[in-house]
Amino acid sequence: MQGISNGENPISKTMAGHRPSFERRISNFCERKTGASASFSRCLHSSRAVSDDLLASLEKLDKLKDKHREGQANLVEALSVKTRNSARYTAMTTDLATKRARCEQIKKVISDKKNKVDECTTVISKCLHALEACEEKLRKGQSEKENLDSAIAWYQKALGLQVLVGEGVKFIFNKIDSTNPEKEYSFTVRLDNDKYNLLQCDPLVEGIDDLLKEVNETNDFFRFVRVMRGKFATSNFSAVTAVSVTQTSVSGNTSLITESAPVESSPATPSVAKTGAKSKKGLKTPTSSIRRSARLQN
Repeated sequence: MQGISNGENPISKTMAGHRPSFERRISNFCERKTGASASFSRCLHSSRAVSDDLLASLEKLDKLKDKHREGQANLVEALSVKTRNSARYTAMTTDLATKRARCEQIKKVISDKKNKVDECTTVISKCLHALEACEEKLRKGQSEKENLDSAIAWYQKALGLQVLVGEGVKFIFNKIDSTNPEKEYSFTVRLDNDKYNLLQCDPLVEGIDDLLKEVNETNDFFRFVRVMRGKFATSNFSAVTAVSVTQTSVSGNTSLITESAPVESSPATPSVAKTGAKSKKGLKTPTSSIRRSARLQN
């Protein structure tokens, strides 16, 4: 107790010995505390800045999200529009292909119509040429008919010839008998299978079979008619004197026929009158093939 009272306490001495160390430690701790506090303040300020940046970033992120949602909506709408446009394009492509096919069909139809028009034009042109040829033939036929009518009129007036068509072709003559000019002489001929057949002869004349054979060989029907008229004229007379007079008359009539009558004035039918006879050698003229007219047939 005395040592403690005299100030010689060992704990105090120890504590006094350690006091500088503790003070240094405390001083270091205070410095560290101050540094830590400053560092904490700096960290706090830094955290606040980061927090502010984070909040700004979050706001930007929200805005970006909004823009993203808006972009998605726009994208969906754009995809919808694209889908509609694609469907419309497909429909337009199909319609265009259909119209192209239709155009090709129309072009083909137009080409066919054009070809038909060309064919019709050709046919019409041919028909016009044929019509012109027919009109020319008609004019020639009318001219020939006029010539034939004049020839028939001449024969009727000069020789009293009449031609009747029935079962065959009947040739009637008068003005043969000078004592009876109205007396009629006739014969009827029919053409069967390109062969002349005598159906009737009034009056009968001599040598008729030879005449038929000759006309079938030569096809000279015009001469046959002339000879038949001569036969009728000859058969009209019985006396020798009368026969001589008759022969002179027939010779005169024959010269009239051969010299005065026109070529178309054959006593046969028009188709017979227009044709030529065979030559003595058996050759036909160019028109001999049409001489045997169907009018001589039934």
